[in-house]
Amino acid sequence: MSDVLLPSGVDVAFADIESTLLRDSGDAGKASAMALTATVVVAGPAERMVEAAEAVASLKDAGVRAVLISHGDNPAPVARVANHVVALNGLRLDYLNNAVAALRLSSLPTLVWWRGGNAPNLDGLAQLADRLVLDTEEPGEVWQRVEQLAQHTSVTDLRWTRLTRWRALMAHFFDIPEVQAARADFQTLRIEGSDEHVMRLFAGWIVSCVRRPDRLAFELIDRKGAAPIEVVKLGGKQELVLQVAPSRTCVVTSARVSNLASTSRTVSLGDGKLGTLLGEELRIRARDLAFERAVAAARNIS
Repeated sequence: MSDVLLPSGVDVAFADIESTLLRDSGDAGKASAMALTATVVVAGPAERMVEAAEAVASLKDAGVRAVLISHGDNPAPVARVANHVVALNGLRLDYLNNAVAALRLSSLPTLVWWRGGNAPNLDGLAQLADRLVLDTEEPGEVWQRVEQLAQHTSVTDLRWTRLTRWRALMAHFFDIPEVQAARADFQTLRIEGSDEHVMRLFAGWIVSCVRRPDRLAFELIDRKGAAPIEVVKLGGKQELVLQVAPSRTCVVTSARVSNLASTSRTVSLGDGKLGTLLGEELRIRARDLAFERAVAAARNIS
């Protein structure tokens, strides 16, 4: 796995990582190291590390030290080093915190990208991170821990990052006075898509934003082969719709509200690549209370 992640790197003992990074960088690298802006730690099962390594590689111009750690049963795996990237393959999870503490640049922000593993290990890891980005295939267990984790660090989820454009478009509807005035008339929420967790998270955000969530009826429709979210309809006496366009690269928005002429527009979905999403998270430092509230509400939505 380390060869796959860093084919141009060299194998070194853990104790020799820092000296190897410095030696291989040379004088030009020393100047480059001074310009680093953050440490990005990626931890997860081996099968999810290759695409993560590719995403981190796309951030080479952002000036980050990357630490790639796949889970395993080895307390002292050989490290592989290339430029500002370190890979540890098969590290025992009870050694994870020590490895992160030793390899992060303590004077700079640390972003931890958690791609799965034993959820209780997140408690200690959160205390070493300035931002914790969750990204598990089945997020139920880690979402249960968000409130606790948020006491130590800023917590978010890549599903939440993917929803940024969708949330902005829905929020923009309510910048229209006629829509704001009709707020009480929206009584149903229908979401169609292929990722139940994304749909629940978006529904949780809607619930956390409305004044009377008990008056909102939900319907989450699983559509195999569709986009994670395909259609959002906030309806009742009035109707607001977000729908993926036939091009699959845009969202079509439409509103049918009293005293407002029917309106529609098409907006780009943006770049949903992992590297782009991670780059967005690197620019954020503040605690994300909207995400925390959305996750808490999502746990009660089925």
